Amino acid sequence: MESAFNSILLISGPHGVYEGVPPLVMAGFILVAGALIFLGIYLSKKRRDWLQHSVLTNGEVVEVSKRYERSDKLGQSPIFFPVVSFSVNGRQFKIEADKGMSMLSQVGQTMKVRYNPENPYDSALGERSIPGLNPSVFLILGIVLLCTSAILMF
Repeated sequence: MESAFNSILLISGPHGVYEGVPPLVMAGFILVAGALIFLGIYLSKKRRDWLQHSVLTNGEVVEVSKRYERSDKLGQSPIFFPVVSFSVNGRQFKIEADKGMSMLSQVGQTMKVRYNPENPYDSALGERSIPGLNPSVFLILGIVLLCTSAILMF
């Protein structure tokens, strides 16, 4: 068995002692991991600032759009996206939920809306909702990549 393995190694070409991942590749991994962590921290601070400076108001469901997942061939499990209208300084704004709900919202139902007073188009449904990317994805990915790089270095 060992001679067969040695024959395969001889056929596949010259082999030396495995020296690990090249330092340039490791530097690239660490650089990407650092960038992901930095982006996660930046987005986290931006979200926290938005939450502190945003205003909470009541909106009214004016419409509910119904959609289906592509995998739902029979149309048995609709997903509902309420469209909520809210007023700021006498002007009406509308926002559609970015996440679907399995239960139907009723037209006329009141929902909480959080918006940026300087730009009411920058809004989100719910008390704790924040528009934009979730920073935890970048933080977790960066930390995992950094840990993997550290393990591969040794």
